[in-house]
Amino acid sequence: MRLETIAATPVRTLRCTPTPAYALALPRPSARNHRMLDRVAILALLLACTSQAVAQRRIDPGDAPSLRDNEGLVAVVFDTNYPVISAKFRKVGKTIAAPPLRLAANGRTMELYAAPEGEYEWERILIPQGKGRAFYDLADDPDYRFKVRAGRINYAGDLEFRPTAVRRAAIRLVNRSLPVLDWLRANHRVVFDAMEFEYSGEFPDPFPAFHTKALIASKDPATDLNAGLVPPEPTALPIKSADMWALPRVRDATLSPDGAMVVMELRASKGHAALELIDMARGSSHLLATAQYGFGTLMWKDDRTLVAGVATGKGEQLRIIRIGEATGDKRTIDAFEGPVGGRIVDILPDSPGSILYEAVDPDGVLVVHELGIRNALEAGSFRKQQTRNRLNRGVENDIAWYTDGSGRLRAALARRGQNIVLMHGSAGKFHQVMRFNDGQGFEPLRMSADGELIYGLDDTGRGQRDLVVFDPARKEVTRTLFSKPGVDVSSPFFSDRGEPIGVSYYVDGRRVSEYFAASETRVAELIARSLPGRTAVPYFRSRDGKRMLLWVDSSDRPPQLYFFDTKQNEAQLLDDYLPDLARRRFTAAQVIKVPGALSTSIDSFLTLPAGEGRRPMVVLPHGGPIGVADRLHFDREVQFIASMGYAVLQVNFRGSEGYGRAFRESGQGQFGTGIEDDIDAAIKAVIAAHPVDPGRMCILGTSYGGYSALVSAIRWPDRFRCAVSISGVTDRLLLFTASDSAISKNGRDGLIRWMGDPRSNEATLRAASPLYQVDKLRTPVMIVHGRQDVRVDFEHARRLVRMLNIDGRTPVVQAFPDEGHGIADDKAQALAWNGIAGFLQQHLGVQETQ
Repeated sequence: MRLETIAATPVRTLRCTPTPAYALALPRPSARNHRMLDRVAILALLLACTSQAVAQRRIDPGDAPSLRDNEGLVAVVFDTNYPVISAKFRKVGKTIAAPPLRLAANGRTMELYAAPEGEYEWERILIPQGKGRAFYDLADDPDYRFKVRAGRINYAGDLEFRPTAVRRAAIRLVNRSLPVLDWLRANHRVVFDAMEFEYSGEFPDPFPAFHTKALIASKDPATDLNAGLVPPEPTALPIKSADMWALPRVRDATLSPDGAMVVMELRASKGHAALELIDMARGSSHLLATAQYGFGTLMWKDDRTLVAGVATGKGEQLRIIRIGEATGDKRTIDAFEGPVGGRIVDILPDSPGSILYEAVDPDGVLVVHELGIRNALEAGSFRKQQTRNRLNRGVENDIAWYTDGSGRLRAALARRGQNIVLMHGSAGKFHQVMRFNDGQGFEPLRMSADGELIYGLDDTGRGQRDLVVFDPARKEVTRTLFSKPGVDVSSPFFSDRGEPIGVSYYVDGRRVSEYFAASETRVAELIARSLPGRTAVPYFRSRDGKRMLLWVDSSDRPPQLYFFDTKQNEAQLLDDYLPDLARRRFTAAQVIKVPGALSTSIDSFLTLPAGEGRRPMVVLPHGGPIGVADRLHFDREVQFIASMGYAVLQVNFRGSEGYGRAFRESGQGQFGTGIEDDIDAAIKAVIAAHPVDPGRMCILGTSYGGYSALVSAIRWPDRFRCAVSISGVTDRLLLFTASDSAISKNGRDGLIRWMGDPRSNEATLRAASPLYQVDKLRTPVMIVHGRQDVRVDFEHARRLVRMLNIDGRTPVVQAFPDEGHGIADDKAQALAWNGIAGFLQQHLGVQETQ
């Protein structure tokens, strides 16, 4: 689930510090008077330390602890995928920590402690590093604090530890109370039955009490409360899911600045990747390089020098590839390696032998240097350059840099507490010109050639997102370059020197490219005539703008890579993105305008396969829900469902991207209510005007779409024969305590702005959560979820599966151990959609297809 206001919120990272060699030593007697140490003071100190340690004591499984009046129990959970020596917590203001957890080598450690009531904090995580040790200091950070109340079992969430780089880790508290409840019941039954369990985070979690009440009231729960049914095997699939979700052949492509050569990254055998050079004049091709894990960066330094990033376990490694002149059909290829783990800041067009390169040093400091790439010795010298000699000076806690047309550092994004600010200047002297608010306002994209202006997108005080010019000297937007009432700019086009030449936006689901110069407009018209009925997205342009690479697709045709030459007025097919699907026939989508509750009509897209009589229909709400939209590009999910003979309905409900700021913001507070009203209106309009069967419908979605599927099945219990939730929200309150969206204060404020505050609106959020309306969820449900999901934690799926099992209605479940938010791996996608196909057929029937 992605909320527009919090989409960019990163998982919080901390840096670790090497542990010094030190020993606790008592002071020496004074040499002057040889006075004895005050033994009474030492004894008092030792007694105080002992009392602190005793007060926070571990409770072993089966023990029945005797608690003082001011004591409670604490369920402490530590979750790691990396070896950890120790993890400790302590009472705030105290020096002695509780006994350290007895950590498992990998995975979750759960332990129960008795502790006096009060405020506690995680103190330190100690890890091995090389031949020594290092630690992450969490003390005095309010995000790692929790309260202990007397007379109950307190749980503050799992402390999750995930290293992300050398000396860096993502550390967060995540509310996964259901496994803790099960563990307590199995290992500490006496205290579990006698004491109330309470989540002690900043926001309430009513689920433990809700779950306990349901267990007590249940008459015939399933034997295994975590069980899920295996989806039925599909029959007679016109397209196998493995074919539909096969890896693409073309991973990436780039065009040389002179437009003479194309380099494509292609999928090779055994999952490897290959860089293939195509000489457009000669029609010959050459193998440039291969890589086991693929390539990332593909940038041209000049007409014959390509800088590629080879994927490694430590980040990208630069590979510089020099392409010699052709002798017949052959060319000499010279390649050498560069540094690992950084990225190119600027190609430095005016410096023939170097680029601007950045990386993070072992202490977590961002370092930018001019890197020579004439030979392997120069290219490998980055790590030897001193941090103190870096070019990026004058900005603390910088995270990204912008350059002018000459490659000089002129602007930076930097962290100020939990905020991001924009700095501008030159030669190491920078000043703050803007502080960003969450997801709204000005979005910087490129600098002008002289570095005095910044081009970007902005909707502040506007009816839509426009292309504008920001003047750092005046700290304000001074000019609008493009604006179309009620239409958000999707992306601008820039020349090779960084000047804006046009924009793209969407109308009726189709991408439109509009240019500022008449000559550019004529080129766009030539392309449209060469590829009628299809959407052509410019991907790379030659220096003179005469040649370009285009990604071309439509709702019923998979993407293809084309080379377009304006002199020849010819579009030449280079390769298919999905060659296994290129010769298949698919169904085109049609646009349906539905009157909405707002003045703006609702765009809907209906994909209706050919066939006799009324077709079953699958409603497919998109994710987001704010700032996301369905488009008339090729959609594998849509076409897979349609190939089975089912109509597919997509709805750009209120909150969707592309229709202006008012429409986008109208989704605020409408999760589960107004948004689903828009979907309802579209369903009714389609049933009234198109041959779909209102008695045979299912609803299916991912992320917010999964939530919408469950909510819609509750709101209209007789409408749908089945509902499928992929990575879907089941408990809206849980988003505040188990999501990367809620890690920072800004993220939590964004959630409150769009959904309401759980501390004051708990009843409203519960009423719109499928989990707490499970008695009304009578539609057969299939749940698909990745166990590594940090946006919509797997706890959402776990809780709904539990409640359905308590009610004796075991759902169909697919849980993927290595997948995150949404299903990304091609094999996992094929497995998931094979199961979804069987589930849909079970409830909608097997259709004849043409």
